[in-house]
Amino acid sequence: MKNKYISLAMATGLALAACAAPTPTAAPKPAATAAPAAPAATTAPAAPAATAVPAAPAKPTEAPKPAAVAAPSNAANVIIGGFDVGPGGFPERFDNFFAGAGHYRFEFYLSKLVRYCDVSLSKMCGDLAEKWEVAPDGKTVTFTLRDAKWHDGSKVTADDVVFTISRQLDKGASRYGGSFTAITGSKEYSEGTAKTLAGLSAPDAKTVKIALDKPNTPLLDTLSFIGIIQKKQFENVPPADLSKSDLWKNGIIGSGPFKLTKYVAGQYTEFEAFADYYGGKPKVDKIINRHFPEAGTALIALQKGEIDFTYVTVDELDKLKANADLKIIEGPSLVGQSMYLNLRTKELDDKRVRQAIMHAVDRDTIIKTLWKGTALPSDCFFSPAGPYNSKNANPYKFDLAKAKALLKEANVDLAKLGEVEFLTYYGDQLSKDMLAVISEQLKEIGLKTKLRFVDVPTFNTEFYNKETKWTLAWVGAGNGPEPDNIYTSHHSSEEWPKGININVIKNAELDKLLDAGRVEGDPAKRTEIYQKVCQLSNDEALRGYMLESTRYGAASKKLGNFIYTPSPGGGRYMAYPEKWTKQ
Repeated sequence: MKNKYISLAMATGLALAACAAPTPTAAPKPAATAAPAAPAATTAPAAPAATAVPAAPAKPTEAPKPAAVAAPSNAANVIIGGFDVGPGGFPERFDNFFAGAGHYRFEFYLSKLVRYCDVSLSKMCGDLAEKWEVAPDGKTVTFTLRDAKWHDGSKVTADDVVFTISRQLDKGASRYGGSFTAITGSKEYSEGTAKTLAGLSAPDAKTVKIALDKPNTPLLDTLSFIGIIQKKQFENVPPADLSKSDLWKNGIIGSGPFKLTKYVAGQYTEFEAFADYYGGKPKVDKIINRHFPEAGTALIALQKGEIDFTYVTVDELDKLKANADLKIIEGPSLVGQSMYLNLRTKELDDKRVRQAIMHAVDRDTIIKTLWKGTALPSDCFFSPAGPYNSKNANPYKFDLAKAKALLKEANVDLAKLGEVEFLTYYGDQLSKDMLAVISEQLKEIGLKTKLRFVDVPTFNTEFYNKETKWTLAWVGAGNGPEPDNIYTSHHSSEEWPKGININVIKNAELDKLLDAGRVEGDPAKRTEIYQKVCQLSNDEALRGYMLESTRYGAASKKLGNFIYTPSPGGGRYMAYPEKWTKQ
C-alpha cells in the first residue's frame, strides 16, 4: 500500500496537485546554526520587531498589464540570469528588510557590514566593515568601516549604518527586529519612549559601536542579512511605509559592485557596473536578472542560450546532463521543509495526534522515489547533517498501525474535521507531486486535505493571519548555519505578529533552552543546548519536520569566477560578482 501513491504521482504528475498557480516561490521565514568569529548575533528569517511579513496589497480588479518589452539579448560582457527563480528566489521583491530569501541578487547592489567568507558559511568576513572587535564580556561590538562610496558618489558613513540597524527595530519596517532586541535601549526605542537606540552609536564617520544588554552570539549572522541603505535617501520614509516604498526598485542608491539602473515589471532588472566600488570596477558591464513567472521557462531560456544561469529542480536535471555547454552546481539547501500544524486546531494541540501524522507519512519512500535520493529526512528544525541534530531524535518511521493507535489513545477522530486546507507557496512539479502523495497518505488516518498552491504574496497574506483557514501548511525554513534562527518561529514570546511563531508553539522548557542558546558563547555548550532543542521539538512534534533537500543551479561554461551555492536562499556570502567574467 505504501507505494501506490508514489506510483500515481510519478505516472501522472497528479492532477490533484495542479489545482493552483505554479508560481516559483521564495522561502519565507527563518533558520539556523553556528555563529562566526565575533560574538553577538541573530540569524535568518529572524522575527520582526514589528510585523514579520507585510500583508500583500489588495489586487486591483483590473490591473493594467505592463506593455511587452523585448528580453535583453545575451551579449558579450553582460551576464544574464534567472537569479530569483526557485524556492529561495523571492521573485521581484526588493525590500531587503522583509526578504526571507532571495538574497543573491541583493548582493549585486547592496553592501552589508559583514558576510560569510565563502559558500561553506563557516567563517565571517568584513564587507563594509574592514574589521570589528568584541569586548571580553561579549557585550560591546565595535566596527571600523572601510572607505566606500554610494552609487551617487558620496561616502558611506557610520550614520548610514546606525540608521539602517535602527530601522530594524521600527514597527513595521523589518522582519528582523526580534534579532536585535539585545541592543541596549531596544525596548524603549521600539515602543516609542526613546527617539534613538541607546546602544547604537557612531563615535566618528568610520566607527559603529553596538552595546548589548547581554551577549548575543548570533549577531554577526543577522547582520549578514541586512543590506545597508543610505540614510539621506530613506530617512523621510515613515518606517511603516518602508516595505512599500518605490525607492527599493526605482532609484535605490546602494554601495555594491553594481547599480540597479532599470526595472521592468514582469520582465527584467538591470544592474550596471559601479566604477568606484571599493573592491574595484567589475569585470562585466552589466548583470541582468530576467524574471520568469512561469515554472520551467527559465530552464528553456538557459538551454537556448538566452540566459547564463538559473536555479533548477531535481526533476529538471536529466534535461541538462547532455548539454556540454552547462555546468551543474549543487549544495545542501540548509532549508528544512516541514508541515506547519496549526495548533489553534484543537485536535492538533495533542502531541499524540501530531505524532500520528508523522507516522502516517512515508518519508523514506518519498525521498527515494520522488527526490531520487537527493534529500535527507529531518528530525527537527536543524540540518540533519549538522551538529545540532539530536542523534536520539525519533525518526518517525512510516507505521500506520502506530499512527492509528496514537489517535485511539488520544480519542481523536480526524475524519470529523472534514476536509482541511493544506496551504503552500511551493509551485514546482516535484513539490506538487510530493504534497499530493502526502495528502493521499494522510487520508489513511482519516485526515482529508485540500491542497492549495498559491503565489508568495497570497501565501504571506493567508499564512500570517490569526483568523487563518489553513490547518496544514508546507513551508521551508532555515537560512544558514546559525541555530538561533529557530527563536522567532518557536519561542512563545514571538507569537505573530510580534514574531513569526504562527502555529502557535508555546512550551516553557523550549523557551528556556532558546533563551540560553542565544547568549551562550561556548561552542560546545551551545551545541549541547541546541541538541536538546532538537530532541524536545522532535518529541513534541511541534511541526511535521520532514526533509532537507540538495538544491541545484546550472550555469553556462562561458562564465568565469562565478560563485554560487543553492543555499541558503542564495546569498549572504562573498560571491565577488565584481570578479565574474564572461567569454
